[in-house]
Amino acid sequence: MKKGISLFFLGLLFAALACGNLEEIEEEPVVVDDQVQMDTLGNEDENVTGSEPVTEVAGGMDGIFAPTDCPFDTAADVECGYLTVPENRSRVDSPTIQLAVAILYAAEAEVEEPIVFLEGGPGGSSLAEFSAEEWDFPFTRNRDLIFIDQRGTGFSLPSLDCPELSDESYDLAVENPERDCQERLIAEGVDLTAYNTTENAADIAALRRALDIEEWNLLGISYGTRLALEVMRLYPDGIRSVILDSPFPPNADTAVDELLLTYALMEALFASCAEDAYCGQEYPDLENVFLDTVVALNERPVDNLSGDNFFQAVSNAMQDTALVPLIPYVIYEVYEGNYDALNEIVTGTFSRRTQFQDGGDRTDSEGMYNSVMCHDEYAFGDYERTEEAVTGRLPAEIEGGLLQSSAEIFQMCDFWGAGVADGVQNTAVSSDIPTLILVGEFDTATPPQWAALTAQSLSNSFVFEFPGAGHSLLTTTDCSVDIITAFLADPGTEPDRTCINNVEWPYFE
Repeated sequence: MKKGISLFFLGLLFAALACGNLEEIEEEPVVVDDQVQMDTLGNEDENVTGSEPVTEVAGGMDGIFAPTDCPFDTAADVECGYLTVPENRSRVDSPTIQLAVAILYAAEAEVEEPIVFLEGGPGGSSLAEFSAEEWDFPFTRNRDLIFIDQRGTGFSLPSLDCPELSDESYDLAVENPERDCQERLIAEGVDLTAYNTTENAADIAALRRALDIEEWNLLGISYGTRLALEVMRLYPDGIRSVILDSPFPPNADTAVDELLLTYALMEALFASCAEDAYCGQEYPDLENVFLDTVVALNERPVDNLSGDNFFQAVSNAMQDTALVPLIPYVIYEVYEGNYDALNEIVTGTFSRRTQFQDGGDRTDSEGMYNSVMCHDEYAFGDYERTEEAVTGRLPAEIEGGLLQSSAEIFQMCDFWGAGVADGVQNTAVSSDIPTLILVGEFDTATPPQWAALTAQSLSNSFVFEFPGAGHSLLTTTDCSVDIITAFLADPGTEPDRTCINNVEWPYFE
């Protein structure tokens, strides 16, 4: 979530600072006479069955899987296809949409219950960055691994991507690229009220039925945990176990927590530095140095770097375990005028909101993010209540910028038109399904307080907090992999947590 200034401008700023560019994929649906002419997952010169136009009547079409070629090159044993589902299940005349699926088959002959992976975001794509090698874990070698691009994302059709947000020709003083994206999607026939966690959860249940899977395991990361929790609530049949990596519970007070808990975690990092013999000596009074830098850059930005930008860069860097040890050094370097040092911690992640990318990029969908967050979260609050809850509880140096970022989200939701979730979708999920919860100590995207909140209503859950870690623990250490492997082998038994104490976390630089 972009904070402090225009969402579009901040995306451009950090895109310029970040090193490297994601590969562009140029295949996009083409709008013809208010219909979406579907592209395929395979080569563009092949006719692939099962890819139907989005305007087809939905009757009897909830969960039909049709194989296609894969949109990526791999030597692994992978099958791809489209899952056809209604766009809006509350409408008997709903058109259908196509969800891109990839199944990575287990390398070993003796196969256990499969795992379905639920990507984060909201708006992230698991197929756009697919790499079989990156999923070579002990717990995947004897289990099929199923990936799905959630509705509106990646290779699923239609896409709710907003290339307008990366169009530098916009005059942001008088134009609103986010509104233009919303108006274009509606003109193309997209029902923005249908792109939310409730429909997503129904899609996952339909996928299990379509693949004729009796029992499987859910593995969600970030927003994917929110989706997993909703599947647990609405479609518990067939779920053997659940892994929630960096949980985002529906009963979190998101608009308020994203401001208060973010800074609470930054304070925890400053305290950790002060307690460290090296860091405390090299970077004394770190919190005040940080706040002074924010004020100075807000009063006099340098090359479009404002204090609010700087705050966001530091809080985002805390989501990357490898970057956490660099943060005190970078704060001091920027304070002393070495602004290039910021490049060492700039990431492509902005809280749960994905980074704005070039128009051909499929790795995120800003429109899907907006629809989910407005429908599921911000519809249950208002800016006035958020302002009242936050005012006076944050340092004055950052309070105004953070509240401005919150106001921008509420303003966007006012015109986006995502509708409002049923009230139960904003409450805790109660379940006795075996659940493993992993969270990092310094995760500003899904703070550890949310992990504790999630576990309160899951009677058969095990919480593992990793000290010194940021967002997403799946590939952070061998320890997290060992814990997941043990849990999947025996979900009813708490895994041994000894390895957490033996992890040698990076030292402050």
